[in-house]
Amino acid sequence: MSQSTASPSTAPLPFEETEIAIVGAGIVGLSVAHVLTRLGISVRCFDAGAAGGAQSAGGSRIMRAAYNDPRMLWLARKASTGWARWEEEAGRPLIERTGSFLIVSEAEAELKRLAGLNLKVRFVSPAEQEELLPVHRPWSRPVILEEEAGTIRARDSIEWLAATLGDALHEHTPVLGLTQRAGHVLVSTRSAIYRARRVLVAAGMQTPMLSGAMGVRVPQVYSVHQRLLFPMTGDLAARPMVSFRDKSDHRHGVLYTYGLPALHDGLFAVGLEPSDTDRSGGGHPDQVIEHTLALAAETLPGLDTSRFTIESCVSTSLEHPDDGAPWESERLEVVRRGAVDFFAGGHLFKFAPALGEMLAGMVLGEEVPAMLRPE
Repeated sequence: MSQSTASPSTAPLPFEETEIAIVGAGIVGLSVAHVLTRLGISVRCFDAGAAGGAQSAGGSRIMRAAYNDPRMLWLARKASTGWARWEEEAGRPLIERTGSFLIVSEAEAELKRLAGLNLKVRFVSPAEQEELLPVHRPWSRPVILEEEAGTIRARDSIEWLAATLGDALHEHTPVLGLTQRAGHVLVSTRSAIYRARRVLVAAGMQTPMLSGAMGVRVPQVYSVHQRLLFPMTGDLAARPMVSFRDKSDHRHGVLYTYGLPALHDGLFAVGLEPSDTDRSGGGHPDQVIEHTLALAAETLPGLDTSRFTIESCVSTSLEHPDDGAPWESERLEVVRRGAVDFFAGGHLFKFAPALGEMLAGMVLGEEVPAMLRPE
């Protein structure tokens, strides 16, 4: 009786094909995928949870252009044009262009610096402060208004971008690993393997994990941040308001305080950076909440501080010896390994339209933009 020898199957391997794979469906990943789909490029965008459910979660973000680094100022201006284009495409407002207050110790020098950057800035009187931000007591020191700043409708922006992707968006689909092969990259998920020509990883705090598995170090660190959401009293919730960033009031050991309308449920968000913030954390959460409550009670009479909800999030930034606390970092970086690009940085929401265009061009064959190259 003769014995036959089985030969390996010649059937094609069951890979899902795509031109570009994006790991991370936060505001950056969604923005890149949006640009690519509009160009007719085959793209898949993966996220371990819901789109915009991690670092991009929340109802609102501050939109501003007052940066120290001229590169970030350029990026903010480019993004502002992009947001206007997105609003036209979406057919609805994505930014409340109400302006933003900035309070610093050397106000005269800061106003002169910002005006020299061609930003529309001016001092506002106590009476105008009450008109533009009625939940806050007028400051005793000079207040700068950045007139073209505003508040981003973060939740609405995420929902709109996600809707434009259709079947290209894969929520609740964690990417477990990336494998470079000749001419393509294999993207492993729990239920399928995708074969892509290039991959962009913009997965926030998960980016160093995926890069480390490929022997690539991405110098990103993260801290946990808490902010509190308070109901506004009376009819204040119906009024448009500016946001504020106060770098001058250091009561309760605070380095920096901010506030902005949450743009949902009549709430106003207040957050701070404590003086013990370092590169590995965001202060003790119980103390952060205690200090936030104390500051809100002392300075924000238009909020009901007896009722609040806690909103915790992760803030990422690039580790660099010239930087201090994570909130001070203004660095963005792409680390390239073959056909895989790892994007890292922090405080990205306001830059989303500009980053979407830059990173989409990069994965389609352009060089890594100069401002994103590792220093």
